[in-house]
Amino acid sequence: MRSILLKVSKHEIAHSKHFFTFLFILLSISAICQEEDAAKEAQNPLANMISLPFQNNNDFGIGMYNKTASVINIQPILPVNLGKKGWLLINRFIIPLPKSSPDLSSEDAGNVTGLGDISYTAWFSPPIVGNLTFGFGFVSIWPTASEDLLGLGKFSLGPSVVLVYSNPSWIGAAVISKWSSVAGDEARPDVSTFYFQYIFTYFLEKKWYLSTAPINLANLEASEGEKWTVPLGGGFGKMIPGKIPLDIQTQAFYNIVKPEGGANWQLRVQVKLIFPAGKKD
Repeated sequence: MRSILLKVSKHEIAHSKHFFTFLFILLSISAICQEEDAAKEAQNPLANMISLPFQNNNDFGIGMYNKTASVINIQPILPVNLGKKGWLLINRFIIPLPKSSPDLSSEDAGNVTGLGDISYTAWFSPPIVGNLTFGFGFVSIWPTASEDLLGLGKFSLGPSVVLVYSNPSWIGAAVISKWSSVAGDEARPDVSTFYFQYIFTYFLEKKWYLSTAPINLANLEASEGEKWTVPLGGGFGKMIPGKIPLDIQTQAFYNIVKPEGGANWQLRVQVKLIFPAGKKD
């Protein structure tokens, strides 16, 4: 009897080992898939994913004295599920803090540093159909700058749309917005801005990727030949897995079109904290 029990025990132990090994493999595969999904979703502006990017932008070669401006944009993105039909409300904030803008009045004049104008964008996004999804809503710019040099002094409002196409190898997106001033300091110039950002990310092995996401701007209140800023460039990034995954990237852009006195080029470094919030139906 003892030998039979010993054989049974050995058999059960062996069976248990196989079971737990199989379970560990399944969990590992699941974790890898989730990390791969997170790496790709982190590049999707309409992802159902809470994130907190800290984006540092440095603009070089401004004005006749070749000065430098810098800003850290704190950009929390908060998706909200709207009912059971798969719609999302994507809330995106951009908080420029600190923002440092050069005084161009003389070569020796320094920079003014403080809080810039905060923007809030809301996109309503329907359920995903195939590889294509989109969002529509509005963008608002709030006159929160702590100094006149750091903001425009106007409350601005306008429409905003975003289109996203994705497949296993790459993701492409376009963000198009147009805002105009509707209130604010009457002594400050009116605001009318067209914003176009295209985003293209190509995924590599081990969660590395190549990316370009330049921001094209047109100041529609400016004179002819002085309206557009058109950057060209790109960079690379990597997703670092963990309890709170990190997405780290850097990009550089040269302004092939710019108004007189505008920056020659820009260096962007971003660290994004990822907080998965579930999947879009």
